[in-house]
Amino acid sequence: MSNFGFPFSLEHLWQVCGGQVLLVVAGLVLIIADMLLMDRDKQSRCGIISWITIASLAAILLHLVFRQWDSPTVVLSGVFSADRFSIFVSAIVLLSALLASLLSIGYLKNNRAANSEFYILLVFAVYGTVAFIQSVDLLMMFITLEIMSIAVYALAAFLKECRQSQEAALKYFFLGSFGSAFFLFGMALLYGFSGSVNISVIARSISANGLFTQAPVLIALCMILVGLFFKMAMVPFHMWTPDVYEGSPSVVTGFMATAVKAAAFGVFIKVLFVTFTPLLSQGGNSANSITANLVALGAYWKPVLWWTALLTMFIGNLLAVSQKNLKRMLAYSSIAHAGYMALGILAANAEGRAGVLFYLVAYTLMTLGAFGVLYIIDGVERRAQTLDDYKGIGFKYPGLAFLMSLFLVAMAGLPPTAGFVAKFYVFAAAIKEGYMLLAALGIITSVFGLYYYLRVIWMMYMETVERDVVPADMGAPALVAIVIAAVGVMYFGVLPESLSDMAQVAQQGLAAIF
Repeated sequence: MSNFGFPFSLEHLWQVCGGQVLLVVAGLVLIIADMLLMDRDKQSRCGIISWITIASLAAILLHLVFRQWDSPTVVLSGVFSADRFSIFVSAIVLLSALLASLLSIGYLKNNRAANSEFYILLVFAVYGTVAFIQSVDLLMMFITLEIMSIAVYALAAFLKECRQSQEAALKYFFLGSFGSAFFLFGMALLYGFSGSVNISVIARSISANGLFTQAPVLIALCMILVGLFFKMAMVPFHMWTPDVYEGSPSVVTGFMATAVKAAAFGVFIKVLFVTFTPLLSQGGNSANSITANLVALGAYWKPVLWWTALLTMFIGNLLAVSQKNLKRMLAYSSIAHAGYMALGILAANAEGRAGVLFYLVAYTLMTLGAFGVLYIIDGVERRAQTLDDYKGIGFKYPGLAFLMSLFLVAMAGLPPTAGFVAKFYVFAAAIKEGYMLLAALGIITSVFGLYYYLRVIWMMYMETVERDVVPADMGAPALVAIVIAAVGVMYFGVLPESLSDMAQVAQQGLAAIF
């Protein structure tokens, strides 16, 4: 027993936070290695650091999947948990970081930005993201959210000579700070009512005292939702997304669009279903049986999420149609995908939660794949990012055009890709709970998405070349990353059962954390 009144041991620390510990160690090793290699030129030093990063992220991903997945659920000092839900989402983040690292080797070289600080920032961004996901304490969630955010702000500004990159980082910093402030104020209100920042203790407290429908608790719920909606890029808190995605380095945009979004959705599901729904009462712990009456809160958050999901799907898709820059188009596409994932959360059933987890994997693969192909065609940042630049490249560069077409078809939700299966799962979960109208409207918005995705494919294969586009040297690491993404998109589209079963097991862990 520790002096803080919580059971604590090094065994528990490793069991729960083994991935976090390895990430911190990897970050420190990178800093030391960078200092020891100061006598080498920047390019050589960055190359060594990049491969250390890739090896570290791959090892930690394997540790999560093969060691922690089958470990018993353990909560460390009421702050962090090792449960299958958190491990599943953390694995998505590490997969995103691993693919982004592979893509970044050629990207940094082509843009003459080969600085080893990129990988150090990336590893600590991943650490903050994983710790954010594993937190079961609102205060720790806020701290780790800031660790993640600060590192991503710096990565967004990594192209120091590029005005758009600096502008993107500033916009992300200011608007991200608003989101964090809302989350902090909501947390403070809940602490005032419950005397705790642990999400399960809060659930039991507001249930036992009958506070769950009182105005201050509802205000706290709204503030926490707003804070997370900023990170999830949900309408009307999406305004930062197009400018930040366009201005940031392409590999950073890919990481930001996948890892940060996956973390935000993971924490949103955990906070919503553990603290503000009766999910804990279904976990078999008699102490949590009192939380069954939290079902009454559904009448407050479900209508909000219904309209938020609808607006996010419509506005994301409608604004994407008018974009001439491919990165901005993918930014609005990312907003629309957030709306589709919100359908699974709104369903508030096992199928919906598992569907969101499956969607996050599919979204990570197809988004990072698309940004990887974009950076190769682009060559140097902002040299070839408009739709006109893609005219006629289907015959000039058939391999790149095919890969981009595959990822765009997956984003559109066409079979036999993982994007189709992901949309099917979340729509089916919503229909099962009676959200027929919202599902129908969501399908209509998918038709809009089909238009602007297929428009790019049309330009690649049906239009004549307007300007000469010279892709960057792809390099083996970038090729490996894009092939992994492409194979994953196809594999989980044709054989989704294995990933679907893992997602189902992961979402079941939510009820059994405490």
